[in-house]
Amino acid sequence: MAITTKKWTFAEYLIYDDGTGARYELVNGDLVCMALGTGEHGDISEFLNEVFKAEIKRTSRSWTSKDMKIGIQSPRSSRDTSRVPDVVVLPLEQWEGLKKRESVITLNEAPPYTGGRSRQPNYSGSRLSCKTY
Repeated sequence: MAITTKKWTFAEYLIYDDGTGARYELVNGDLVCMALGTGEHGDISEFLNEVFKAEIKRTSRSWTSKDMKIGIQSPRSSRDTSRVPDVVVLPLEQWEGLKKRESVITLNEAPPYTGGRSRQPNYSGSRLSCKTY
């Protein structure tokens, strides 16, 4: 007997709610439950967000930095994928547009200025993986 798992579309992912409050990423059509991460991971993400916010304020940019609140649809996959970086820097205007809908930046929207993920120690040491979109 073969066991198959449902492949989710990006549209299905945007409206999915299993009622548990769990957060998911969509990876090649599969729902992947997001683990909490270590305290060290949280410290790194918080530090990065604070540094970005301070620099945005210092330079008087109309940008914002958000930690673990914004998904980004990935163009690098053969199937639907949406990841939630630890930190995302984007224009305030774009953030305002996300406030009244799912906070996922889709392929037909302007990409954020940058997004970063702190890697967990079990991935051969903590390090930052940063992507400029």
